[in-house]
Amino acid sequence: MKNDPDSPVFSDAFLIEHKMNYIKKEGEYKSRAQYEDQTRELCTICSIIMKDPNVPSYEVYRTDTFIAFLNLFPYTSGHLLISPIEHYEEYEEMPDTIIEGLSLEIKKAIKLVKTATKTTSVNIGWNQGPHAGGSIKHFHVHIVPRFPRELNFIEIIAHSRPMIMSLEKVQQLYQNVLAALDK
Repeated sequence: MKNDPDSPVFSDAFLIEHKMNYIKKEGEYKSRAQYEDQTRELCTICSIIMKDPNVPSYEVYRTDTFIAFLNLFPYTSGHLLISPIEHYEEYEEMPDTIIEGLSLEIKKAIKLVKTATKTTSVNIGWNQGPHAGGSIKHFHVHIVPRFPRELNFIEIIAHSRPMIMSLEKVQQLYQNVLAALDK
């Protein structure tokens, strides 16, 4: 087997080319800062918060302290991110009041994701730092809905994961369900 640095590590893994372009900052992502060069001024999440028209955003909701938006490179349909509005790079640098509020926001997001996607299972976590899979220096939490029998024939024969709903449709679904949950 040839040692190709761009090939998947595992033989059953799949490569999503546009995500690789994002990670390597190539193609349409060339102007984005590498992880180590990111600052508040070059932060993707801060750009989303500021509604920069050059940065795609699928915002679901925001409060005075947090924003919830869809992951542009979702692992499954409905992959939601929660982030503090204020720029913090790492969990441990956030004030306790933000951490406490984040916990409640995650709880709200889990209920939203489970209700909207009609699932009973979610993965929750974050990637802090480039060696842990982090690609943005603004702290954010992933809430990923999981479904029974996710692996399907497309994933097996084409080595790719299809999204069953567009980001626009998931955004609208989440906003509708959130409005109903808030009543």
